[in-house]
Amino acid sequence: MAGMKRARLVLVALLASCTQDPVGSVAHRISARDPMALRAHNEVVLDVSSAGELLVGREIPPPPDSDADRLLELRWVTGQGTRPWRFDGDEVLEARFVPRSSAVLVLTREHALVRVDHPERTQEQGVEIDRAVLGPLSIDSAGRYVVYTRGEMPDYQLVRAEIATASRVAMAPTLVPAWCPTIMPDASEVLVVASPAGTPAFYRVREGREPERWDLPAETPLPTGPGAALVIDRSLVYQSDGAVVSLGLDGTLRASLQGRSLPVLSADGTRILLHEPQRDGRSVQLVDRAALVAQPGIGPR
Repeated sequence: MAGMKRARLVLVALLASCTQDPVGSVAHRISARDPMALRAHNEVVLDVSSAGELLVGREIPPPPDSDADRLLELRWVTGQGTRPWRFDGDEVLEARFVPRSSAVLVLTREHALVRVDHPERTQEQGVEIDRAVLGPLSIDSAGRYVVYTRGEMPDYQLVRAEIATASRVAMAPTLVPAWCPTIMPDASEVLVVASPAGTPAFYRVREGREPERWDLPAETPLPTGPGAALVIDRSLVYQSDGAVVSLGLDGTLRASLQGRSLPVLSADGTRILLHEPQRDGRSVQLVDRAALVAQPGIGPR
């Protein structure tokens, strides 16, 4: 009980320190040569490559009163402008750079997961890894595995695919429905939200083991955004309703920035991109990672 009170006090202290300007003191300017400067105001950043290039998407409004998929008109942005490639201008569900390679993963509007190995070949169709795939996509730091969910409601199931070979394994097949999976950087574990008993909660999943429910306070916010959580300094950073939150892997809620969404890690890993709604689109702020993952007086882990 004392530990929970201390965690709440730490969180209150952090939020209080951010009351006047939550990210102003740690936000960075976007230079004219940065590909970010070429992002249209109505586009969101889906991913940033190690070279600083962007996958961006213009959100296409769904029909009124529908539960249609969130579609994005996809562009690949470099410091010199838009790069021509297979999916340039296509409507997709999601796209991600594959670490330590030139490949890109694309989740098409038909829910096919496709790997493009040679983006410079504009006619390349890509390799289909799976079908009936739901985002978000989460990739380990070595670019070996991607995790996602697959299937039809209400039986969404957690799947891990080896990117290079397209071999797949259904992880925790009894843990349904499952959504918003996040693979650890070393691929040793997957954190996923599931509600096998009717109450959504985080679960820890390792291959060959029974899934374990993560014992967290009932008020802990769960991921709700279209992007996978980031794993940064022993913390999960993710969108939950109208905020970006940071949850330590020790179960401590470390920060909550209201009015922000869609966190993405910068090319050098030192900053986090946060989207903020504007009248005609979204602005992007670059925030020091320590602002979200460090506990005051303790520092990042």
